[in-house]
Amino acid sequence: MEQEVEMQQSWRDDDRKCTFIILARDLLHARNTCDDSTQLDIPPPPSDKQVDGICVYPKLVVQTLHAMIGDINLFLSEDDEEVSEYLQNSNNKCQDGSVSNTPAIVQQAELDVMIARPSHRNKGLGAELALIMMHYGASVLKITRFFVKIKDTNASSLRLFRDKLGFSQCAYAECFGEYELERKCKSASEMVKWIENKWTLCGVKRSRLYDLHKCPLS
Repeated sequence: MEQEVEMQQSWRDDDRKCTFIILARDLLHARNTCDDSTQLDIPPPPSDKQVDGICVYPKLVVQTLHAMIGDINLFLSEDDEEVSEYLQNSNNKCQDGSVSNTPAIVQQAELDVMIARPSHRNKGLGAELALIMMHYGASVLKITRFFVKIKDTNASSLRLFRDKLGFSQCAYAECFGEYELERKCKSASEMVKWIENKWTLCGVKRSRLYDLHKCPLS
């Protein structure tokens, strides 16, 4: 239990990790409202209750546990090319050759999507969720490069990122049998435009995506 608490705390406090649990709308209980419309039975916003310094949301977890089908993550890191360019810029160097005010350049993120329930695979959720997470990363975190690492035996993920989303292969680790695919833009705003264009090309309704931005459930 103590190790689990420490792990949860490390993930919570690590500003280089963004993790969202994926909930399936069709598995959430629906209820009829007074105006005869139907709404999802989603618990109210969690309180600030803490246990051992960690916020816990028992009602939210218990009431949505049956609807959890996977997770999606962003792992942030520095873009080596951007750091190298910064270090080579003479304007950033002092007279003694040292570098002044080196920034924490976080402009790239590894994207990881997992749909654990077989019943919810091959329904277009992977593309939809990837685009939502990338839009958040580009518009809020100013990410200019997204990349994925995929085993060469994972045909479905390769089709998703290479064929459907248009990621380009940038590396292959033969010893691990793993491809690295990327999508890179010159600026975060350019990345946002590319993502929004992909929404249409992938046949995803923008209204639904904006709805998921407000309530990150799928």
